[in-house]
Amino acid sequence: MTGKKLKPLTLFSAALLLGAAIGGAQPAEAGLKANNAIFANDTVTLHGDSLMLSDLFSGLPAGKDARIGDAPLPGEDIVVRAGTLQQLASAHDIDWTPSSSRTRVIVEREGRAVPLERIRSAIEEQLVEDYVTDRIEVDVTNRRLSLMVPSEMDPEVTVENLDYSSRNQRFAAIVSVPLGNGKSLRAKVQGEVHAVIEVPVLNRHAAPGETIRESDISWTEMRARRSNHNTVTTVDQLVGMSVRRPIGAGRVIRRTDVKPVQLIRKGDVVTMVFRTSAMTLTLRGQALENGARRDSIRVKNLASGKTVIGSVTDAGIVSVAGPRIAMN
Repeated sequence: MTGKKLKPLTLFSAALLLGAAIGGAQPAEAGLKANNAIFANDTVTLHGDSLMLSDLFSGLPAGKDARIGDAPLPGEDIVVRAGTLQQLASAHDIDWTPSSSRTRVIVEREGRAVPLERIRSAIEEQLVEDYVTDRIEVDVTNRRLSLMVPSEMDPEVTVENLDYSSRNQRFAAIVSVPLGNGKSLRAKVQGEVHAVIEVPVLNRHAAPGETIRESDISWTEMRARRSNHNTVTTVDQLVGMSVRRPIGAGRVIRRTDVKPVQLIRKGDVVTMVFRTSAMTLTLRGQALENGARRDSIRVKNLASGKTVIGSVTDAGIVSVAGPRIAMN
C-alpha cells in the first residue's frame, strides 16, 4: 500500500486486526533457534475477514496454524512488530525468535472504494422520499470521504439518518455500507441540495445556418440556479430555428445561439390564406416586410390593393384573420 501510515499491532489490541488468506507473502526473517525453517513474512495481503498465524509466519509445522484475530478494514494496513510477533510465537509454541527489534510484518487488506455517485444517489432518493418533491442533485462537501469495502463486494449504500434544512438547502446524513458477516461501515456525510430542471439540447453538433428539427433534440438536466431568461427551456424555442453560432451536442443552449428562419422576405409574392368554418379562401399578395414563422407581417392584396396583417405559417404562406386594413 502506498502513502499510508502503518498502524502498530500489539497482542492485546482491542481488535487484533481484520483479514485472512495470504496474498503473496515473501520470507524475510528467519528464526534464530533450532527450527530455522520458520520465517516472518515481509508483507501479506489479505482478502478475507480473518488474520491467521500463517499470514505472519511461513514454514509453520503441521497443525500449528490458528486464527489470531480480525483482518484490517478493507483498504487499510497495519504493522505487526517484533515484540508482538515474539509473543504470538511463544503463545502458539512456535520456535521462532526475531533477529532484530526492527523485524516486522506489514499486513494489508484488499479493498475498493464505494463510488461517490452511489452515496449521492442514495441520499437523493431519501431526500425525495422524506423532504422534497422537486428534481434534485446533491453535492457532498466532505471531499475526503472514503468508504472501503472488500474488493470482491458490490457495495450497497443505506441512509440510516438524514436531516435537511430547506432554508439553506443543506443536509447531514449517516450512511452505512455492509462489509459482510453482519458487519457494517458507517460514515457521516454532509452536503448541499440543488434543484434541477430538464432542458432541451441537441443530440448532434450543429453548424451556423443549419435549421433545427425536432429529431435533433434530446434532454438533459441542469441546476435551476444556473438557468436564466436566456436559457432555452422548451422545444418550441428550438424547432425551426436557424443556428446562429456553433452548438455542441449535449450543451445547454441560449436563446441567442439561435435565430428565426426567414421564411418570407420583403417584396416576395406570397399566398394569403383566409379560413372560416365554411370555407378557405386564397389570394395572392406581396410581403411588405420580412417574416419568420409566427411573425405578424403586413401583406398587400394584389387584387384589391389593400394592406392586411397576417401571420407567417410557412415559406410563402401568410394566414390572415380577415380583411383588416393595416394602419400606415
